[in-house]
Parts: sequence; C-alpha cells; structure tokens
Amino acid sequence: MYSAVIPGDDTHTFAVPVIVNGATGDAVTWRTSDPTAVRIDPDALTGGVLLTMLSTATASSARAPVTITANTKSACGTSTLTITPGTTDEWNAGEARYNDGVPVDGGLRAACSDCHAPHADAGHAFNDIAHTPEQTGGFSDTQLVNIIQNAEIPDGGYFDPTIVSYLQWRAFHQWNLTAAEKTGLVLYLRSLVPTAQTGTSNFGGSGSGSGG
Repeated sequence: MYSAVIPGDDTHTFAVPVIVNGATGDAVTWRTSDPTAVRIDPDALTGGVLLTMLSTATASSARAPVTITANTKSACGTSTLTITPGTTDEWNAGEARYNDGVPVDGGLRAACSDCHAPHADAGHAFNDIAHTPEQTGGFSDTQLVNIIQNAEIPDGGYFDPTIVSYLQWRAFHQWNLTAAEKTGLVLYLRSLVPTAQTGTSNFGGSGSGSGG
C-alpha cells in the first residue's frame, strides 16, 4: 500500500481504505506497527477500515515502512504501507497542474480534471474517471507517474474499455511533466477523498489488503 503525508500540515488529509475480502469490519481486528504515523478508523462505506496518515509524524519517521496487520478468527495477514513525505509547495504544484492544465494544440488547455472530475461541463464523454486512493492505493509513486506520463498500466491495474478504447487512451494520455509536477501530482492524488468509481468498492493496485 502507498500513501503520503505533509508533516506539520493538517490542511490536507491522506487516507487509504483497506478491506479483507470476505470479512466484515466487525470480524477483523486491525493493528498498525506505528500508531504515531497511522490512525485506523472504521469505514462504513467499504466495510473495512480507513488508514489516515498523521501530519504530526516527522519527515524521517514518515519514511519508515508501516506494517498493517489484520486478524480474523481463522487467519492473519499483513501488508506494508509506504508513506512518502511531501511539502505544501509540492501539493500546490500538483493541484495546479491537475486543475489548471497546460496549453495544447489549438489553444486549448488540458487539465486532469477535464476527465477526472464529477462535473457535467468537463467537455468529454468520459469524465468522472476516479483515481482516488481507493483505486490507486496499491500503486507506487513511480507506477502512478508511468500511468500519467507514459500510459502504462501496472500489474494489477484495471482498464475499462467501455469508457474509452485502450488504443485511444494510450494515444493521448502521455503528458510531459516537470519533476515538480510529477511529485506534486502524486501527492495531490494521494490526498483525494477515497471514492468508489461506480458506487461500490473497487480497490486497485498490486498491494495485498488495500487499495491494493
């Protein structure tokens, strides 16, 4: 599992939903190896729990991998949660690229939110394509950058051809990002509120347990 945090900045929240397939929240006991870095709360929307990164963690402690453990009456499983510390300036850079866009041919501006936002005036038939931590919590920072910049779907990823064809998507989903935009976009995506794409839980990524 992967998330982020901005130490000392509690304005932006970073959370990843976690489930155990086939078990309800009441039947699972959850633990974190570092309660100073991660808080575990029940998540009524998924039936699992929500891992919330704590902004009180320092940049150095946030980099230490956290082990999340889930126990049922008959089984025990663990998953490693990697938390990448960022800065408010990096988040601002990512938010600007996501929502303000960049000039493209024809004088238009292409913003991530043109397709990845739940609004009717996006101008595309495939708007509201969710990529919150519920869909991306199992992907590393590098994998997310490859999706955005190179149109590469990592192992464990799912592509819905009913929204747009795969070949069409690969033709346009290759954005030239600066180093600041790469870091900022990943940080911004990690801060989105976990939301299901079609109203039901749809975890993605290659991690074992959550959003993965």
